[in-house]
Amino acid sequence: MDNRGPERGLTGEALRYVVSGIGLAALYSAVYWTLAARFGVPVLIANTVAFAVNLIAGWTLHSRWTFAGRRTSGPAPAAYAGYFAINAASYGLNSLWVWTIVDHLHGSVALSIIPVVTVTPVLTFLLNRAWIFRARL
Repeated sequence: MDNRGPERGLTGEALRYVVSGIGLAALYSAVYWTLAARFGVPVLIANTVAFAVNLIAGWTLHSRWTFAGRRTSGPAPAAYAGYFAINAASYGLNSLWVWTIVDHLHGSVALSIIPVVTVTPVLTFLLNRAWIFRARL
C-alpha cells in the first residue's frame, strides 16, 4: 500500500495519466485535423506529424507531471528510446485494433475506438510506469 497519498501513488498517477491523455488526444486531433482538413496535407503525413508532436508533448507532460517524482530508467537517450518504443508499439496496437475490427470483422469504426481508448492506454501506462518512469529508491 502506498502511504504517500493519492497524489503520489498509483491512483494519483493513473488519474494524471487520464487527464494527460485527454489533453494529448485533443492536441493530436487538432494537429491532425488542421493539417489534413484545413491545409490538405495527405492524411498519413498529417497522422505522422500529429504523432510526432504528441510524442514530444507526451514525454514532457508525463515526465514532469504524470510521473513526477520518479526517475527515468536510465540515461536520457535510453529513456527517450524506450518511451518512443512504447508509443510506437501503442500506435501499432491501435492500428491492429482498427484493422481487426473494421477491415477483418467488418465492424463499425465506433466499435474499433473501444479498445483504442481502453486497452491500449492501460498497457502504455503500465509499461511507462514499470519501464521508463520507475519508482525512486
